Amino acid sequence: MLHEFGLNDYTMDHALEEFVGLRFSTIIGNIAAQTGHVFPNDAAKRYLARVRELAPVHMKAIEGTEYVIEAAQKTAETFVVSNGERNNVFAALDFTNLRRFFIDERVITGLMAPNPKPAPDLFLLAANTVNIQPQESLVIEDSTTGVRAAVAANMDVWGFVGTHHDQDAQTKRLLDLGAKACFSNMNDVLSALNEVQSA
Repeated sequence: MLHEFGLNDYTMDHALEEFVGLRFSTIIGNIAAQTGHVFPNDAAKRYLARVRELAPVHMKAIEGTEYVIEAAQKTAETFVVSNGERNNVFAALDFTNLRRFFIDERVITGLMAPNPKPAPDLFLLAANTVNIQPQESLVIEDSTTGVRAAVAANMDVWGFVGTHHDQDAQTKRLLDLGAKACFSNMNDVLSALNEVQSA
């Protein structure tokens, strides 16, 4: 879509490194500040429409995710915490058949707190909702933005790199930012979670 907006120098690799986990408004705001480019007024609307168009074809659950959620819910309060637009987050949960695990109040999305990730606000909102101390929380995150937010919230965080195009490089990034561990598949996440629960 950036190419459609006349920004042809941006590559998919750049997007994967710099944009994952950020709100679309933050992405285009940063680009505008860096380049002076003026985006059309309906840029966000067009982006959200494209996401909704492509999601049913391209979006699918990461194998094993439901088992991790089920295991976590045996001993913990669980949330989805996303910078995303609320309807899109719900749509993603529907497409991946994961919405059944979360009541609406346990889905925390971008505009529900003053600042999006990498600020800690959304994670702190989730913890406050169920009166859990941040340091008693565990976050599983796939983006540098999310890991920064969890660390800022004083929460333990595990990195997930199973969907990243360069898993080794992403593992190093997430560990450098403060992730306690990194995993490339949900079976390993489940094993680690079982160890924590039995400790």
